[in-house]
Amino acid sequence: MTEGKQSVCVYKGSLIEVNYYKERLEELDILSFVKDDFQTGIHAGFIDVSPDVAELIVDADDAGKALKCIDELKE
Repeated sequence: MTEGKQSVCVYKGSLIEVNYYKERLEELDILSFVKDDFQTGIHAGFIDVSPDVAELIVDADDAGKALKCIDELKE
């Protein structure tokens, strides 16, 4: 991810789905990261969210291309 750029969530779902889409985006040279508040909460000593919700985050500049890729993979 590029420092100083806006980040956008392009997908929310299970950690398995999010990691699958992350791998497909990497094949297109779209950098992304997974935000998993459940795991973060476990490490911090509290749990406040569902274990089935993770987010896939990309640079705002790549959001359109990432969303198109994810939509095509869903079909």
